[in-house]
Amino acid sequence: MPNDTAYTDAVTAYMRERAEAEAETRAADAAYRAETERLAAAVEDARNARDQANRDAVAAATLVAETDKNVAVLWRSLGDFVGHRRTGPTPSAGTPDPAPDADRVRARLERSGRLLALARQGELPIEAPRHTEATAAAIGAGLGALAVAAALWILHGDDSAVRGALAALTLFLGVATGPVVLGVWLTWQYRVRPRPGQTLACVGAAVAAVCALAGVFMRGL
Repeated sequence: MPNDTAYTDAVTAYMRERAEAEAETRAADAAYRAETERLAAAVEDARNARDQANRDAVAAATLVAETDKNVAVLWRSLGDFVGHRRTGPTPSAGTPDPAPDADRVRARLERSGRLLALARQGELPIEAPRHTEATAAAIGAGLGALAVAAALWILHGDDSAVRGALAALTLFLGVATGPVVLGVWLTWQYRVRPRPGQTLACVGAAVAAVCALAGVFMRGL
């Protein structure tokens, strides 16, 4: 009987150790599989991150090239509008944006293009400096004086009806030409269209100059 008990205890111990060994083996196998899956997932994430980085790099390079091209075109157009001596060469790039938004960049470029197109058409609500009204009056007065001088030259030596009509037309054109010259000057100098106050100052000064000078110099004709 003692031998049977020892044998039973030995079998029991063996079975217990075997169960423990199998449990450890299963645990080790599960740990190995979990670690393998984790590593595989990490590798896949790294590959995805690499691919995304490559795509981002390509998109960034494309955005930079597109932006440089559009900015160069806009800058040349701006130079054509205000004069290349004012704009100078295309400015260099500023501080890079650490997180550029392609849609925002393209939207800004499109807005700049629209503003430049509106400026070319004179549709931007930009006011010229206040002193332009005095300049408008000077332009009108100067053209009125030139018109009177031209009318005197036309009437000099011959007082025919044709010359009289031509002189009157010259005086009228001297007044009417003022707003046109004013518009050309404002467009060239400030990229704006004449405002009503400037036009009135120009026409009023032209009329005053024509009336005053014509009354003085043509009295004896």
